[in-house]
Amino acid sequence: MATYKGIQGYSVQKLSSDPTASEAAGQLWYNSTSWKFKVAVAGAGAWSAGGTSNSSVNWRGTAGTLTAAIAAGGTPYTANSETYNGTAWTETNNLANSRGATGASGTTTAAIVFAGYNAGDKDFCETWNGTSWTEGNNILSARQTPMSLGKTSTAAVCVGGQPPPGGAALSETYNGTSWTETNNLNTPRYEGSGTGTSTSGLVIGGWDSARSTKTESYDGTSFTEENDLNVAQSQGGAGGESSTNALNFGGTTAPTTYVGTTESWDGTSWTEVGDLATSRDCAMSTGASKTSALAIGGRTSPTVRSAVCEEWSEPVYTNKSVTVS
Repeated sequence: MATYKGIQGYSVQKLSSDPTASEAAGQLWYNSTSWKFKVAVAGAGAWSAGGTSNSSVNWRGTAGTLTAAIAAGGTPYTANSETYNGTAWTETNNLANSRGATGASGTTTAAIVFAGYNAGDKDFCETWNGTSWTEGNNILSARQTPMSLGKTSTAAVCVGGQPPPGGAALSETYNGTSWTETNNLNTPRYEGSGTGTSTSGLVIGGWDSARSTKTESYDGTSFTEENDLNVAQSQGGAGGESSTNALNFGGTTAPTTYVGTTESWDGTSWTEVGDLATSRDCAMSTGASKTSALAIGGRTSPTVRSAVCEEWSEPVYTNKSVTVS
C-alpha cells in the first residue's frame, strides 16, 4: 500500500510538545502527547492610536523607537522638533534650518537629520545631542526625499533622492563626522522608504519612472535586488531591524490616492497585513523593530496634513488543534 510519505515525498513531524507558535507559524505537526494534529497561526497585526503630534506636517525627519522617538522639520517647511515618550509629544529646541523632505537616523539623545528641501535642494546635516541641534559636515550631494538607513547618529546611509529626473542612485555613508560616497542603488529613485541598519538595510518602493514595487537590500557595501512589494507606492513609511525583518506602510498609489496598505517583510517576500487606520502619504516612521513601528503625521489629501500618530503591534501567534470533519 502506498504511504503518505511515498506519495507526497515527506512526512508530518511528530513532536512530544508544541513548538513556539511564532517560530512555527504556518507549519503542521502531530503532538504525540495530546494525540492531536497542530498548526501554528498568526493573527492579523494591527495599528492603534498613539499620542497626537503637536505639528500637522508631512516629510519629517524621524528617528528612535516606539517609546522614545524624535521628529524634526517637515512640510510646510518648519524647523519644529519634538520628542515622543510612548504616550505624548513634547516640543524641543528647533532645527537650525527649516526644511522638509529630509532623511534621519539615531535616537532621542543622539540623532542626525540630513538633506531636504526649502527653496531648493539642501545638503545640510544637523546633529542632535538630546538638547539641541548643531550643524555638522554636509552631505556631498544636495537632494530631497532620500531614503535613509541606520539606527544611530554615527552610522547612517543617505540613499537616492531628487534630483536628477527619475531620482538619484547616489548613496553616501556617515561615520559620525563626515560623508563618503559608496556603491549606488541598482534603480535610481526617490520618495521611497528605508529601514534597517547601515550594514543590513532595505530601500523600498518610491518613484523612478512611475510608482515602484522595487525592494533592494544593503549589506554595508552594495545593493541587491530582492522580491518586490505587492503594491506599487511612493511616499510610504517603514520600520524594522534589518534587511530580513521590516514593515512598509502608507503612501500613494496614484495622484491623490492615499493608502493605509501595510506589508510585512520576512527576508524573502512581502505579505499584506493590517492597514493604517488613517490612509496617508509621508507617514514618516521610526521603530527599532518592525514589531513596534510608529507612523507619524503625513498627508491625507492634497491640502490636508495630519498630526495623527499610530503604533503598530505584531500579530499574536497561537498553536491550534486541527479538526477533521
